[in-house]
Amino acid sequence: MLVRRGEHTDLEARAKAEPAADVLTRDYYTLRPQIRLTADPADQPRQPETATEITLDGNDVARLVECAIRHPTPNMRYAVLAAIWNHPDSFRQIFRFGLNASDAFPEIRKVVAEELDKSRSSHEAPAPTGDKKLLPRMPLPAHLRPRTRKPS
Repeated sequence: MLVRRGEHTDLEARAKAEPAADVLTRDYYTLRPQIRLTADPADQPRQPETATEITLDGNDVARLVECAIRHPTPNMRYAVLAAIWNHPDSFRQIFRFGLNASDAFPEIRKVVAEELDKSRSSHEAPAPTGDKKLLPRMPLPAHLRPRTRKPS
């Protein structure tokens, strides 16, 4: 993360993200969830004279994720996808939404239908060896193989 404090710029400043307390809006009907970003104390040997703290609400996070998904550099999009793939409940929720998309989202319904058709056609084609596995069996990595003693 890049942090600017006046004329000073911190490159590669590591931040710790954690849930913050929800904020009650002025109408007393809405709780806005927040995320707090604070400097990672392990990153800097000396603490700055003034602590830098950033608090993002749900709308801020939504704008950041939307910007990251539409970013022209693929690595930024892959970072968002990796975060979703590594969190099964989020992946499940998005997958369920795609399967049950309402008529208001015709593009999503079309993409899901196309991918399901591709999946069905690949499962219907018989495997050449009669084996139904998608990928060939890979050898174990060296650190997981049983150790054998070399004769001396």
